[in-house]
Amino acid sequence: MKKVIVFLIFIISSNLCTQEMKSFISLDGTQIFYEDIGKGETIVLLSGGPGLNSNYLKDLYTVLQNKYRCIILHQRGTGNSLLKEVNKETVNVSRYIEDINGLYDELGGKKLTLVGHSWGGMLSFSYAANQPEKIKKIILLNTGGITDKFFTWFGSNLSMRLYPEDLALRKVQIENKRSSLTAIWPGYFYSREIALKTRPALDYKFNNQLGINPLASGDWAKRSEDRVQKLKSFEAPVFLIAGRQDPVGESVVYEVKDILPQTNYFFIEECGHFPWIEGDKQSKLFYKLFDKSMSLIP
Repeated sequence: MKKVIVFLIFIISSNLCTQEMKSFISLDGTQIFYEDIGKGETIVLLSGGPGLNSNYLKDLYTVLQNKYRCIILHQRGTGNSLLKEVNKETVNVSRYIEDINGLYDELGGKKLTLVGHSWGGMLSFSYAANQPEKIKKIILLNTGGITDKFFTWFGSNLSMRLYPEDLALRKVQIENKRSSLTAIWPGYFYSREIALKTRPALDYKFNNQLGINPLASGDWAKRSEDRVQKLKSFEAPVFLIAGRQDPVGESVVYEVKDILPQTNYFFIEECGHFPWIEGDKQSKLFYKLFDKSMSLIP
C-alpha cells in the first residue's frame, strides 16, 4: 500500500492554562501522560496527526476548560509519552486502543466522551469499533473518514490552495530539515489571510518522535473493512462538526452518516480544518455547536 501521511497542524497559543500532568503505565509498559484541566463534565481530547503534539489544541481547550473538565491525552510518541523505540510493534491501532483503555481505568471506569480532531476522530472510530461499551458519546471535529477513501483526494484538495511562495518555502524547510507543515499551513484554511496571520514559526516543532505518522496511519488504513463492519452495531450518540471547505472533504461526513446513521452533523460555512480560529463568526458558531453536541441526547 502506498504510504499515506495524514496531516493535522496548528500554532501554539501563548496563553497558559492551569493544568495537572498525570500518567499511567499502558499494557506494553509505556508511560502514557495526560493533562487534566478545567471543571465540569469530563471530555477526552484526541489530537491529530497522527504523531503531532496535543499542545496545538491549546487555543481550543483554553476555552473549553471554562465549561468542561478537559483530559488531553499525549498519544504515544508525542508530548511526554515518548517511546524507547518507534516501530510497528510500538505504534499500531491496537497499542492506541490499549492506551485509551488505560485512560478509561484512570478516570474511574466511567464511559468516555471522546472529542477527536482529524486523526483524533479516526482514532475514535477505531476505539468505538473495538470498545463500544466504554463510550458515552463521540464528538468529531473535522475528522478524517471511517475508511481510507479520503486519502485519495485529501492531498490534491490541500495542494490546490497553495501558492508558489508556499511551495518555495516547503522546499526551504525540507532543505533545512525543518517541518514542511509550516509551509503548507494555508492549505488547511478557507481564509488565506487568517492562515498567514496564524502560520507558525519556521523552526516550530510539530512532532516529538519521527516515524509515528506512517506507522499509525498505515496500520489504521489496513483495518478499514473490519472497522466498518464493527461500527455498524455501534449505538452511542455521534456528533460531527466540519468546516465546509475542509480539505479532508465533505464526502467524509456522508460516509460517517451512512455507516453510523445516528450521527448528527453540522457544517460551518467559509471554514477549513480549524473552525475555532478560522474567524470570529466561524469560531462563535463552532463553540455554539460544540455545546449543543454536549447537551443533546438523540
